[in-house]
Amino acid sequence: MTAAIPPAQPATDRPSPDPPSPDRPSPDEAPSAAHAPIGSRLDLEQSRRPSRKPWRRLRGWLSSAVVGLAAWVIPRLYTGYCRLVWATSRIDGGGREFMEAVTVKHGRFVALLWHQEVFTVAWSWRRHGGYTLASVGNFGRIITRMLERCGFQVFRGGSSTGTRRKLAVVPVMTEHMLRTPDPVLYGVTVDGSHGPPFRLKIGMLRVARACRAPIVLARCWYARRLELPTWDRTGFPLPFNRISQRMIGPYWIPPDATTADLERHREFLEAELNELAALSYEDVDRRPFTPPPGFPSGFRRRWHPRSPGLAMSPHDHALDDPPPWACRAGEPIEAPAPDDEA
Repeated sequence: MTAAIPPAQPATDRPSPDPPSPDRPSPDEAPSAAHAPIGSRLDLEQSRRPSRKPWRRLRGWLSSAVVGLAAWVIPRLYTGYCRLVWATSRIDGGGREFMEAVTVKHGRFVALLWHQEVFTVAWSWRRHGGYTLASVGNFGRIITRMLERCGFQVFRGGSSTGTRRKLAVVPVMTEHMLRTPDPVLYGVTVDGSHGPPFRLKIGMLRVARACRAPIVLARCWYARRLELPTWDRTGFPLPFNRISQRMIGPYWIPPDATTADLERHREFLEAELNELAALSYEDVDRRPFTPPPGFPSGFRRRWHPRSPGLAMSPHDHALDDPPPWACRAGEPIEAPAPDDEA
């Protein structure tokens, strides 16, 4: 749904937050460096011990120089190409008014997307000052520079393999949202960087639960595209295009949701995000949806054509009727109990 910006509602029925414990700072404290998005600084601070063998040191230096050059050149090529595509294409939808409405009312949200549209994420949402996630390693270094060039702040970590690349990022993102008073807008591709495609991983739902934040689903898809031979058939838009941008929500996860409750929400939101993907194919292709490779087997459409989005709670899709425990703009978030699952 796309909504006009509603007036902020007074918070009269919210209980006062408990005093912070010594090991959990007040949620309205400024975030420490440990809980802030590290972005490109990670590549400067995290260095390997030099090898004793000269040829290995030379190879490491050459590799670092090549990646550094790529991290300078590729983001500039990316923004130039996307500028050409957007300038020559028709953009349907956008979701900007909806994002502003959610931000004005709640000050934060968690946006979920599929990795299939990852090529345009940085450019299509560049004007909203969001936070996102990139992997650790050489490719993550290039992606981070690309995202930063488009105005994002970037956490590093996620599902990469290898001890050096495995950084627990969900607790960091949770603490940052809890501690940061400014608007905090997260946007993450929730089938990870390696898949399986169109299967929602649960990490960002834990962030939304802990921070009492609304969840929105986002999609950007293209009529003229190449579908690359990757694990998720990543879309590559061409110039002179028709581009569909949609956002729907909000959805809510109660702060006292159990592990079983969280799994039910995960299954429900995965189905909703797949419905949104199917709708985007129909928007741009102008024909009935044909599931792409990797789409869940047995997928059946559930949305009404003129009313996208189903509700799991009475407050879902009701921007002017949030749950009483929801976070509100300008107010501190009550700190949750420690979550051993994160």
